[in-house]
Amino acid sequence: MPSVRDTADFRRVRALPRRALSESDAAAWAAVLTDEYRKPGGTQTLRPWQAYCLAECAEVGGLLGGLPVGIGKTLITWLLPSACRSERPILVVPASLKAKTYADFGAFLPHWRAPRTPIRIVTLQELAPERGANLLTSIDPDLVMVDECDELANAESSAARRLARFLGPRECTLAALSGTLSRRSILGYAHLLWWALGEGAPVPLTISELRDWAGALDESPQGAREGVAGRVGCGVLGRDRTAARAWYRQRLAETPGVVLVDGDSCDAPLTIRVRLAREDAALDSAFRDFATTLETPEGMPVSDPLSRWRMDAQLGCGLYLRWNPQPPEAWREARRAVARFVRERIAASTRSAKPLDTEAQVLRRFEDHPIVRAWLEVRGTFTPQTEAVWLSTSTIESARDWLGESSTPGIIWTGCVEFGEACARALRLPYYGRGGKDANGRGLHEADARRSFVCSWGANKRGFNLQAWRRQLLIMPPQSAKYLEQMYGRSHRSGQTEPVTVDVLATSGGTLDAFDTAIAEAEFARETVGMTQKALRATITHAAPRVTAANRYRWARKEGGAKPEAEPTRSIASRLKKSSSGLATRDRI
Repeated sequence: MPSVRDTADFRRVRALPRRALSESDAAAWAAVLTDEYRKPGGTQTLRPWQAYCLAECAEVGGLLGGLPVGIGKTLITWLLPSACRSERPILVVPASLKAKTYADFGAFLPHWRAPRTPIRIVTLQELAPERGANLLTSIDPDLVMVDECDELANAESSAARRLARFLGPRECTLAALSGTLSRRSILGYAHLLWWALGEGAPVPLTISELRDWAGALDESPQGAREGVAGRVGCGVLGRDRTAARAWYRQRLAETPGVVLVDGDSCDAPLTIRVRLAREDAALDSAFRDFATTLETPEGMPVSDPLSRWRMDAQLGCGLYLRWNPQPPEAWREARRAVARFVRERIAASTRSAKPLDTEAQVLRRFEDHPIVRAWLEVRGTFTPQTEAVWLSTSTIESARDWLGESSTPGIIWTGCVEFGEACARALRLPYYGRGGKDANGRGLHEADARRSFVCSWGANKRGFNLQAWRRQLLIMPPQSAKYLEQMYGRSHRSGQTEPVTVDVLATSGGTLDAFDTAIAEAEFARETVGMTQKALRATITHAAPRVTAANRYRWARKEGGAKPEAEPTRSIASRLKKSSSGLATRDRI
């Protein structure tokens, strides 16, 4: 097994200056900078870590800030141009936060000095197209601030490539901020360190050596997704992975220009409860059929783990998506064959030096295989259009049950647009979807605090201050700790004085797997970045499903999941294995 070696780049990282974050220093900076930037008559005060980030970026000439969700990153971006004496500042945000950010900036005007030059707000979606490169060149910023910078975790994304090309040859300060910096790989933010700190970055500056570090430090399978070729020995990083992560965590935290705050923006209690959806025979049957065919009832096959999770989650909501119109038979058969091929290749690569995790990876690696060629030849001849087919409204009724348990208004989060819209209609609530807008164009930042609402977490999990709603119900929760952290932080944030309760609605074994995956991801972030997410600070209670012969497929889980009450694990596992080779990763209930 290869190991991390003692190279010139490692020695550069080891020799970088060190400084320890100090809460007393942060408080002192808050007093000084509040006086400097607050307007006469202003009543707001900088929080210590807000001020520390301003001072650090101005002194070092770059910043990577990992700050607790809800601590107030927008105010940092409002004042950074003044701290850095910027003449042409831009702020890059997700499109859903543009209107909210402008509203926040307007709210700062009575309290804080405005930048010498107005901040240009650019969305990630504006950077992604080819014209995004010309946009940066035409503005020619001397300060680029990125809020929610974990949206740039994929260094190969269009927006990330645009920024990399612009920042490379120019003297430009980069300040990147996030409340959820890391998922499962240091590759998700190493390029941000390069852009912000250059030679002062506490990671290797060559991609090959960086991948070695990732192979030693990362969790699987994210490292594999990012191109890490198998596990790598820790070598000079430490005697084992625990020691290597501890060394890396300290090196990262003590690097000038890196501000990682292990704290919470809110002292109010947070309780996370996993509760069960209503029992439903129709959904039990649908999960059984899906487990044995790995296709929807209309014959739409799934290929990779992400597609399987999505289908599991949709069935848990009580629906599935079907093609309308139906595809030609030749297209359908080619799709079915390639989906089976992809599943087999992913399963066979689990222990290989170059594991596969997605359909796109399989198609690239086996582009000359006859099955892949046959699919690629017909793929473009039909464009699938989908519509929702409802099997049951029991999950909507579960949401109604939750809503009726308290008169306190709450948020119902969902990752399925069709479910969210139907749930909102059934419960007579607003639904906030793309762009943070409801059906009447009203923005989420203007929502009536006296009413509950249904909300897409995919579109609205970031940025909004929703502390007026201290109850949350998560339906179809993501397999991501950082996304859950963002949702928790809408209500559990600075200024919240009441206890916050988040109920995760378990609709299947896959839901429970997703929650467990997110907790493991949060633990990786704590071990490598030193930030303890809300899920690891909260009080968590679990409701274990009662597994019977009738619903065992619905509650099937990955290795390590709950055992059935009705039958021994071995007999059920053997039945599942006989049903489909694609169930290799779901062979225990």
